[in-house]
Amino acid sequence: MAAVAALLLGLALLAPRAAGAGMGACYDDAGRPQRCLPVFENAAFGRLAEASHTCGRPPEDFCPHLGAQGAGAQCQRCDAADPERHHNASYLTDFHSQDDSTWWQSPSMAFGVQYPTSVNVTLNLGKAYEITYVRLKFHTSRPESFAIYKRTRAGGPWEPYQYYSASCQTTYGKPEGQYLRPGEDERVAFCTSEFSDISPLSGGNVAFSTLEGRPSAYNFEESPVLQDWVTSTEFLISLDRLNTFGDDIFKDPKVLQSYYYAVSDFSVGGRCKCNGHASECGPNEEGRLVCRCQHNTVGTDCERCLPFFQDRPWARGTAEAASECLPCNCSGRSEECMFDRELFRSSGHGGRCLRCRDHTAGPHCERCRENFYRWKPQMPCQPCDCHPAGSLHLQCNDSGTCICKPTVTGWKCDRCLPGFHSLSEGGCRPCTCNPAGSLGTCDPRSGRCPCKENVEGNLCDRCRPGTFSLQSHSRAGCSSCFCYGHSRACAAAAHFREHHILSDFRRGAEGWRTRSMGGPEHPAQWSPRGLLLDPEGKEELTAPEKFLGDQRLSYGQPLTLTFRAPPRGSPIPARLRLEGAGLTLTLRHSSSPSPLDTRQPGEVQLKFLLQETSEDMDPPLPPFHVQQLLTNLTALRIQASGHSASPAGPVFLTEVRLTSARRGLSPPASWVETCSCPRGYTGQFCESCALGYKRETPLGGPYASCVPCTCNQHGTCDPNTGICLCGHHTEGPSCERCSPGFYGNPFTGRADACQPCPCPGQSACMTIPESREVVCTHCPPGQRGWRCEICDDGFFGDPLGLSGAPQPCQLCQCSGNVDPNAVGNCDPLSGRCLRCLHNTTGAHCESCEEGFYGSALSPRPADKCVPCSCDQAGSVGEQRPCDPVTGQCTCLPHVTGRNCGHCSPGFYDLQPGRGCRSCECRPLGSQGDQCHPKTGQCPCRPGVEGQACDRCQLGFFGFSIRGCRACRCSPLGAASAQCHENSTCVCRPGFVGYKCDLCQDNFFLTAGGTHCQECPSCYALVKKEAARLKARLTLMEGWLQGSNCGRPWGPLDILQGEAPRGDIYEGHPLLQGAQEDFLEQMTGLEGAVKAAREQLQALSRKAHCAQARAEKTCVQLADLEAVLESSEEEILHAATILASLAIPQEGLGQPTNWSHLAIEARALARSHRDTTTRIEATARRALLTSNSSYALLWSLVEGRTALEAQQELEDRYQEVHAAQRALGTAVAEVLPEAERVLAAVQQVGADAAQRLASPAAPAAPPQKSQARTLGLKVQALEKTVTSRERVVTEAARALQATAQAVLHKTEPLMQLHREARAALTRASSSVQAAMVTVTGARTLLADLEGMKPRFPRPKDQAALRRQAAIVQDRLLAESKKKTKQVERMLGNAASISSSAKKKGREAELLAKDSAKLAKALLREGKQEHRRAGRLSSQTRSMLQQASQQVLASEARRQQLEAADQVGAGLSEMEKQIRESRTSLEKDIKALSELLTRLGSLDTLGAPARALNETQRALERLRLQLGPPGVLQGKLRLLERESEQQQLQIQSFESNLAEIRADKQNLEAILQNLPESCASWQ
Repeated sequence: MAAVAALLLGLALLAPRAAGAGMGACYDDAGRPQRCLPVFENAAFGRLAEASHTCGRPPEDFCPHLGAQGAGAQCQRCDAADPERHHNASYLTDFHSQDDSTWWQSPSMAFGVQYPTSVNVTLNLGKAYEITYVRLKFHTSRPESFAIYKRTRAGGPWEPYQYYSASCQTTYGKPEGQYLRPGEDERVAFCTSEFSDISPLSGGNVAFSTLEGRPSAYNFEESPVLQDWVTSTEFLISLDRLNTFGDDIFKDPKVLQSYYYAVSDFSVGGRCKCNGHASECGPNEEGRLVCRCQHNTVGTDCERCLPFFQDRPWARGTAEAASECLPCNCSGRSEECMFDRELFRSSGHGGRCLRCRDHTAGPHCERCRENFYRWKPQMPCQPCDCHPAGSLHLQCNDSGTCICKPTVTGWKCDRCLPGFHSLSEGGCRPCTCNPAGSLGTCDPRSGRCPCKENVEGNLCDRCRPGTFSLQSHSRAGCSSCFCYGHSRACAAAAHFREHHILSDFRRGAEGWRTRSMGGPEHPAQWSPRGLLLDPEGKEELTAPEKFLGDQRLSYGQPLTLTFRAPPRGSPIPARLRLEGAGLTLTLRHSSSPSPLDTRQPGEVQLKFLLQETSEDMDPPLPPFHVQQLLTNLTALRIQASGHSASPAGPVFLTEVRLTSARRGLSPPASWVETCSCPRGYTGQFCESCALGYKRETPLGGPYASCVPCTCNQHGTCDPNTGICLCGHHTEGPSCERCSPGFYGNPFTGRADACQPCPCPGQSACMTIPESREVVCTHCPPGQRGWRCEICDDGFFGDPLGLSGAPQPCQLCQCSGNVDPNAVGNCDPLSGRCLRCLHNTTGAHCESCEEGFYGSALSPRPADKCVPCSCDQAGSVGEQRPCDPVTGQCTCLPHVTGRNCGHCSPGFYDLQPGRGCRSCECRPLGSQGDQCHPKTGQCPCRPGVEGQACDRCQLGFFGFSIRGCRACRCSPLGAASAQCHENSTCVCRPGFVGYKCDLCQDNFFLTAGGTHCQECPSCYALVKKEAARLKARLTLMEGWLQGSNCGRPWGPLDILQGEAPRGDIYEGHPLLQGAQEDFLEQMTGLEGAVKAAREQLQALSRKAHCAQARAEKTCVQLADLEAVLESSEEEILHAATILASLAIPQEGLGQPTNWSHLAIEARALARSHRDTTTRIEATARRALLTSNSSYALLWSLVEGRTALEAQQELEDRYQEVHAAQRALGTAVAEVLPEAERVLAAVQQVGADAAQRLASPAAPAAPPQKSQARTLGLKVQALEKTVTSRERVVTEAARALQATAQAVLHKTEPLMQLHREARAALTRASSSVQAAMVTVTGARTLLADLEGMKPRFPRPKDQAALRRQAAIVQDRLLAESKKKTKQVERMLGNAASISSSAKKKGREAELLAKDSAKLAKALLREGKQEHRRAGRLSSQTRSMLQQASQQVLASEARRQQLEAADQVGAGLSEMEKQIRESRTSLEKDIKALSELLTRLGSLDTLGAPARALNETQRALERLRLQLGPPGVLQGKLRLLERESEQQQLQIQSFESNLAEIRADKQNLEAILQNLPESCASWQ
């Protein structure tokens, strides 16, 4: 009963106090807030409880005590898997029925459920509840000890709520029956033994009231402690000890199975905790149980106010006060606030607004923020924006106006007053612009002043760089520096005063002159009032001398013109025109004139500033050009032009004043400049070169740049010409080399830099850079060594007696059959020859080897011993292969050539044992007397056919020297396509005419146009009468000839169709005269032929035809003489026939081909002239080719071999030149005669054509016979001309063959030259960085000084000069790659190189440079070729391909202009060479070694040793290049291909042009190389 009473007490205390207060509504009917509570409920119902131990896992038996509820059977079974037998925790909170009781049950004591093992049952309510009671109803007896725990908040600690135990102190450490006094902590759990008895065995209740025994229970709403005490979210029932009868100590299973915990109902009475601000709870969006808050509260338990309802503190709703949360007052300018307790305490409203809008502030956003304002309370606040530096306060008044500091203005105090700038904390500062350099007041913000064009600085108080003299009257502010263009730094010069050049016209015109437009100049019209100006027309006044000359000191100063005009008139607009230094400057004055401050009315002034900044300048000139013009002012003109309004009276120029300067003190002229000259210049205006400097352009004047003198401190140079005056034993344009006989390094600049050479006769010497030892470079011939102590290679002896008695060095005598460039040609002691060349042998190489022929002592290599190599097909036998001296093989008939290798000209079909057959080409029908060497087919003329070209083709006629002509017979009237020899066709009946294209008299063409039909018989009478009239006309013609009346019809008129055909013709006298002229010309032609024969005989004598080497030329000359003799006989025969020719008295009845023969004769003469021209051109090209070959040979070959080759080329050249000269003379003599003959033939042909074409009478048999005879003679004459043409052609071919032979003899050497050039290219790319320094260059020059005597002939010098260009370019390119230290020693290296290049083209220096480096380059090329010669045939083929690619690359390089394209071509060549690197690896390695030795000539200290090694390598190359018979075989092969000589000559000329182009390209590349390339590696 006590438990029930306590429970009822708790319910009463937790119930509402006011009987009338509804528990479900939070607002009453009037809308007033009131406390509201959720319904009271069993918070445990339906909620799932959890138990730590539940029976049935595994299934077990339990045995209720007798008397307990449901203990009908002795024992029962609990099985968690059986729905009918399980007793899980869900039965704790389900609907409890007394009739059908369900319970939760723990395992029995048999499974260890007994103290200290506890069984826990937990129940989670889902949220906080205010608990009134907790009730447990046990299905078995109540436990001896158990406890109730609770959690006030989710996740909080378990707090003891109530203990039940018969042993409180023992089990829980709590006293039993504890009581609380007022004031003590009421949150204490009590322990009681009230419900711990074992009876009843079933159905016992345990009820716990949360407020029982709590002193403040009757003041619950004012006790936060009890409110927290009754709050719970979760419960824990800890069942700690079972009640037993004590029989469990026997451990009887049946007994143990009867003790267990079992609870049939677990109830929790209370309300959902909402603190009086909600009437119900429900799930939220997440499914969690929360209060449905009212009263502007929020939270799971309505434990806080909404964010904007913070005007008073949150409080729990009670019956007396609902404690509704009130909204904040933010004046509509914020939706956020917070509770401020101090504000609440002071004003009763604790809501402080947050984040006020519209720039408002205050607890309720009721005022503007600091530094903001608003016109009206309802308007948003605006920022004051007072400038922090310009205003006294940042806060403005209600109108937004700020209070400004002095010198500051503006609504916001943000700008300076006019004349002030740079607003800062102290206000604005006054402007301090320089009035002379500024255009107005300063910028009020930055304080920068607007400067004039040439002025800078914030205050416009200084001139820009390059200008000086700040003046107020100058529009640009400052004047530009002049300094003759050499300096941009200048300043005002001291000791100059202002000076005025004045013309006031008080005593006359003062030299002023005038002229009108287009008129002459005359003295100006003067009056005491001034110079009278014409106001109507255009006048031009010219200033006198005092205004001209050097007026540079007037730059930037005004020229003032003063005019006197009528009071009501206007002055004449004037322009100022300045001329000088090739420039013209016109200044216009566009502003209104300024009146003078004088007592004389009508005087006005015009001012012109003489500087470039004038707005009226035309054309615009830069400052430098304006000052340049003033430096040499040649004319100053004042141009006066008319205007629209005429003045009321005359206009006078009363004064011209030009402001200038001169030396003095006062008043100072600050506009005169004094320049800060750079190094190398001196003078006030940098107008002179300083000491040690010269003009870059000699005599270039003050505008030319000054460059340092390049005299290497061995003298000084003229500042204007730049010529050095050398001393200290130096010479050269820059004193860059020691004088001959001295050695040293002039570039050091010391006086003793050049010392005398310690050599015999003080000859030239050089210094090795590393060891500084002196080496003689011009030893006596045959000696070498550092002091000329040993014999040179190619000499033998012992000059110092190292191996015996001293013997002078003597030249080895090897008959010229050794390579002079080789090493070890003879024994150095005995002089025996060891390396005989040209298939020679003997101690002195004086005889031929067996199987060779020639002269071993011959000076020319081509005449030395060569193999016989007789052709087996063309020679008779092999017992004696060839003549031992001439090498001529015994040939079969009509076989020619030294080796009997081809048919003679005019023969073909070479057969062994038989020889060749004659071509038998017809002279008239063939284009030459030579036929195809295999088939024998002759080259026929047009219209000619047959193997021998002996007949016309079908449909052609007129077999002649021009071939056959087409008949062109009419297909309608001709019986066949073939015509007669006179071109007349065979006509069908009824057709007549030359081409059978007309109908016969009394015949007409049928309507179908297929044949001619005879007319009726009456037309025969007409024909007969016409014949009779023709006979009478013939008689009349004879009568008219006798009486000589009337003008005869000339042949020309007849040919032009102006004379009537069939009339009388007085042709006999003209024809007779033509015959006489023709005979006279034939006689002259005969004489010309005789003269030509005599000249040919003279050529034969000059060619020394008795010698074997000129055999071919002599044979050709003999053939030509025979042809001329035959021509002479033909001419005599033709003259005889012409003299005996009877001139016909009447026209022939039928036409002949005389006119055609005349045309052919004219064409033949023209052909002769063309042939002669071609012969001359061919001979000229041969001459040029020989000269070029000669030059190239001398650039590649040295020594006696080169001299012999030169001699051979000169001999051949003399032969060709003599033959060409003689032939040209003969042709020149014969050509006028041939032209006269041609003219006569043309005249006679024309006369005869007219005569023969006249159909006046029937043909007479005697006339036909004479015409036939004349035709035969003409044919004979044509044959003679053809023969002459063939002879001339043969002569031309002979000359071309000679030139070609000369060309092909040079081809191996040209190949060698190309290979040398390729080796040079590769060498220069690999050792370019260190190949030659300036010291090395001097060494080479000194070393080559002595080579000049070895080339005494002018042609030698010319060859050396041509090669020296390449050498000089190489030296210049390499000298640019010196290090910076050497550049400092050199000074101006570019100038030195330029001067050396110009002087290097002179003969002496070029000879020295060219010879030495040409020798080195030749050795490099031969060394490369010697290596390549050892490779297989595949390597040779590859080298040929590489050579072709080199030629192609050179051809492309000739077309390109840029240096990078040249490099691209070389890269392409290098790429192709790299593709063959596998086969050339050894050769490239050897070449690299050679190039390394060559590149270190001037640095390794062993030039002589390197030269010797190179010479030995060159000898091995020479031996491989020249095996027996190879060169001779190439020459014979080229001779057999003589028909291609023209193309090959052109190819050779093209190659020469490409070589020259390469040289020019290299020069251009060198000149365009930047100085930075000097350090390129």
